[in-house]
Amino acid sequence: MELRGAELPAPDVPVRAHYAALRAADPAKAVAYIGHALPRREAIHWAAGLIDPAATTPSSPERTAIERARLWLKDPDDAKRRDAYAAAQSADREAPERTLATAIFYSGGSIAPEGVAPVQPAPGLANRLAVVAVVQAAWRSTDPRGFFAQALERAEAIAEHGIQPRQ
Repeated sequence: MELRGAELPAPDVPVRAHYAALRAADPAKAVAYIGHALPRREAIHWAAGLIDPAATTPSSPERTAIERARLWLKDPDDAKRRDAYAAAQSADREAPERTLATAIFYSGGSIAPEGVAPVQPAPGLANRLAVVAVVQAAWRSTDPRGFFAQALERAEAIAEHGIQPRQ
């Protein structure tokens, strides 16, 4: 999970107990903890499900980034992964849509330009960016605490049941 020592539970504390304590004391830290614990693809789906496209204007770079991200989520392939990243470059640096599309780029596959020797992304980077996207979306919302609670519920459901198709 690439967490620092202070973020890890003591050796005698079960992981679930540590998570429950984080959830009660500091929901933002609990979001980071569970977001790093999810598999890469699940973490990206989790973040994408929390970012509301209606929070952006229809022709904005942020809307383009979330639309490209959702195309990759429906049918992940390298071309869509690179398209999401290209769209992210025009979006606001503080926008969760940009961070999500960047997480997709670092989710697997080479990060080198096409036609060059492959370079793999750092392990855990996609999860870290998915968590940042969730935090950015929370602070953009009108109720960050409620947003974090919803994010934790969704992450727990994904951790327990996997990615479920939208109803």
